[in-house]
Amino acid sequence: MGLIVEPLQEEELDEFIRIYWSAFEPLSANMYFPMIYPNGLKPDLIARIRARILRATKGDLASHCFCAKDTSSGSIVAVSWWEEEHDPPQTQGQVDANFAQAYEARNDSPSVEGFQADLDYAAFRAAFYSEAEVMQGRPYMTLKLLATSPGHHRRGAGSLLLKHGLEKADRVGLPVYLATGVTGKPLYERFGFVYQRDMPINCLEYGGRSNGRHWCMLRPAAKEGESET
Repeated sequence: MGLIVEPLQEEELDEFIRIYWSAFEPLSANMYFPMIYPNGLKPDLIARIRARILRATKGDLASHCFCAKDTSSGSIVAVSWWEEEHDPPQTQGQVDANFAQAYEARNDSPSVEGFQADLDYAAFRAAFYSEAEVMQGRPYMTLKLLATSPGHHRRGAGSLLLKHGLEKADRVGLPVYLATGVTGKPLYERFGFVYQRDMPINCLEYGGRSNGRHWCMLRPAAKEGESET
């Protein structure tokens, strides 16, 4: 199977969401996202995620979201979402203000039946403050999402997208932060990501089906003239 990386187009966004969900939904993935939306990927949830992504990327999907496509069929087999943070908050007060603003914006989206608000707040808060504490006001890139469609695992699609983003990070001289569950951790370790801390949340305390354990990881900026990819 030949693969090519292309920027995501808006008409492909629903497929992006379906791959995202299919990779994170299985119990073995131990991700908190499906616990927040236990009714599954129905039209109301697709609409909510679509609105969030378009808002977060300011409608410029092609600069932030990418897909690995099978060159023979043209089908999308894996997806990624990257962001650059050049002006991170420098004080605790700024972090707190940014969190309040981000959480308000996060929920300015279509409603979803069965939404677990307490778990959503706890997970988002844990993720947001963990990222701020690890990065300590330094500029960085973040890998917000990397997911491969079931049936295409271990065929190089996820690695291709990861390399694509890390090459950009090397060009601009930025470290890369991410939070991962159990399925992604071995891949990220192979690409130079180093464990920083556990994310402080146990989803069982909020009615989740499992603990939803996540790790915060960081890939240092490549030295000038060097690349870890």
